[in-house]
Amino acid sequence: MQKKAFLFIILTLFFVTDVFSQKQDQFAGIVFGLSRQEVIEEIMLLGYDPYGQVGSASDRVIIPVYILAELPVQVDFLFNKNEKFFAFEIRTGRMEQARLNKVFDAVAYMSDHFTARYGKPSKEPTLKDYDLKANVHNIYQEWFGVKFLDIYTAIIQKDGRYYSIGSVTHRTLAKEKHGDAKRNQPNKEKRPAF
Repeated sequence: MQKKAFLFIILTLFFVTDVFSQKQDQFAGIVFGLSRQEVIEEIMLLGYDPYGQVGSASDRVIIPVYILAELPVQVDFLFNKNEKFFAFEIRTGRMEQARLNKVFDAVAYMSDHFTARYGKPSKEPTLKDYDLKANVHNIYQEWFGVKFLDIYTAIIQKDGRYYSIGSVTHRTLAKEKHGDAKRNQPNKEKRPAF
């Protein structure tokens, strides 16, 4: 009887771990590693019209308005040199300095959602309004608990306005060299196209 209980616990832990790991390598069911066209199709299945269609010079596909629980944000899907989805960024709208407290509220709200999804952040936030530097990602919080992802929330000051950003990057796909995807495909015999 103990062996069955032990086996049940092990299988349950394996299942929970598997489900949890699958949850972390995606955004709204859109899994890292998909092609640009596959990401566009998945976004459309979610009911959104993406910007930055196939064949554009842009390295991203954008959902201009996505509701993150109660926070309206823009979601940018980034692609590597092999056209694979490797990162996403969640951005709030830009606000003037008089509403900087709202930017801090938004980054804290975003950080709470990241904590629910990726676990406890590395440390408590210490960023203050007088610490903000222009044109850089002023890190609010970071998550080091997921070994294959770089995760952080930040505030950016650009052109006298401020916005919050949350970023999740798949390290392996980000470092993938151009042509790695083609190299891993089986060789096909070259024939004339006519």
